[in-house]
Amino acid sequence: MKNEKKSARGQDRGYWRPLPLGYLLEEYGLFSKKVVLLLGLWLVLFIISFLSVIYWIPSDWDTLASTRQAISLFLLFYPPLLISNLLLFWLGFEWGFIPAYLSTFMVALAFNMPMQWSILFGIAVVLGMGIFAVVYYSTHFNYTLNSVTHFAFFVGVALVASMASSLGSLIWSHVHGLTIEETLIAWQSWWTGTFLQLVFINAPILFVVGNRIERLKDKYFDVPERPEISLGWVYSAIISVVTVLVIFILSAEQLGTLRIEEALRNTPSDLANEILSASQTFELTAWIAIVILLAAGLGGIRLVESWNKALKEQVRIKRSLIAEIHHRVKNNMQLVSGLIELQLQNTENKLVEDELRKSHSRIYSMGKVHEQTYQHEDAADVNVDVYIESVIKQIKGNFGEIDDVRIKLFCSPFKLTINQAVTYGLLLNELLTLICRYEGNNSNGTTKISILVEEGDESIKTVFQGISSPFEIAGSGSLDETLINKLTKQLNTELNQIQGQGEGIVLEFTFDKKDSPSHFGSWEPAK
Repeated sequence: MKNEKKSARGQDRGYWRPLPLGYLLEEYGLFSKKVVLLLGLWLVLFIISFLSVIYWIPSDWDTLASTRQAISLFLLFYPPLLISNLLLFWLGFEWGFIPAYLSTFMVALAFNMPMQWSILFGIAVVLGMGIFAVVYYSTHFNYTLNSVTHFAFFVGVALVASMASSLGSLIWSHVHGLTIEETLIAWQSWWTGTFLQLVFINAPILFVVGNRIERLKDKYFDVPERPEISLGWVYSAIISVVTVLVIFILSAEQLGTLRIEEALRNTPSDLANEILSASQTFELTAWIAIVILLAAGLGGIRLVESWNKALKEQVRIKRSLIAEIHHRVKNNMQLVSGLIELQLQNTENKLVEDELRKSHSRIYSMGKVHEQTYQHEDAADVNVDVYIESVIKQIKGNFGEIDDVRIKLFCSPFKLTINQAVTYGLLLNELLTLICRYEGNNSNGTTKISILVEEGDESIKTVFQGISSPFEIAGSGSLDETLINKLTKQLNTELNQIQGQGEGIVLEFTFDKKDSPSHFGSWEPAK
């Protein structure tokens, strides 16, 4: 099982795999050394981010706001944004959101921005992080940028995220009463600086360090499996990107129009009319771009929907095919069982009859697995509680000498893969047959056998209670012994006989879930 987890981690490594704080606290506890160390490192980065705001913010923002290059350089080397975006990719959204929001909130308060506008200003700045989180959650692109395709995708998302975060400049402009020209400069410089930081600073760090961080996460933590991509999240990603781009275009158009109107106040009327005519063309172009974006967004949603329908149809066809295969296998096994039953009617040798009944029971236990798979939508797993009940019923019907044995099953509902269910069912069949025959031959009265099957987080435990005394599994070299040894080896377990609370014996074994190979894989050919 550990090998399967390592293989899955290796396949997902490099893709966005959040490590939620709530999951860590639930899985390891607040005072776990690993969690304390991780929280300590995060706290150090948070303090660095917070202190950088105090020493990095220019004393005269109004002077800064009038210079496009100054604003771009400020945001290019803005530590809170740099640290928060890295934390977003390495650990998850909440790890990066807190330092980014609080640092930006402090900037707003430091420049006398009212409380309500400070709260909104902090949210606007972290909108870009939200875009990254939604898009990388909804897609399967590698954030460590190990190919040109993944890098190009990152650049595209970075552009949209920068546009989203630049909306904070409009709030800043409104609160501080900047002129249209200053607002336009601050807005353009804001998203330009943010974009440059993401592409020229964050991207190289993710490329160089990303895989190392992922290996450390796998080494010290049981990282949750990458969440399945749902259709709703894909739609959310498309809608978010289109909305940001539309707002960006509308903002550009509106700021441009206001700037032109401000400039026309001191312009001769003839020249003013020509400029207005040109601005109308610009406005028309902006609206055309918005229509194209909306059409592209709707087309993207429609395309994803059609792909989803096609995939669902393929899954439906494959499920039908798998169900038909299991149905035919089950019918073939029923045919073999029928032939054995006919042979039983013509057999007078008691030893031959017993062996035929054993073979009939074994074939039934395998056929019952295939019967369950085609009767349920989930053709990959078997309901163990229902399956064991059918095996017990078949054993009691096959062997008349165990009428004095009463069997009671205690099993909570859970599922196993087909491979494990067949192996597990065959082992139960062999053990229960031997136990019942042993009790039928050696007990003076009615024997009550209890079977307890418990599902743990990682394993399945099976306990037989009520066995009157210790017994040998089978005679040396018998087929029963060979089968039990093979099946226990496949499940990577051992049978243990222990003294119960009374005079009885308890037989138990435990095996890991989804850790055994195919039931056909380990049989050696006859020599």
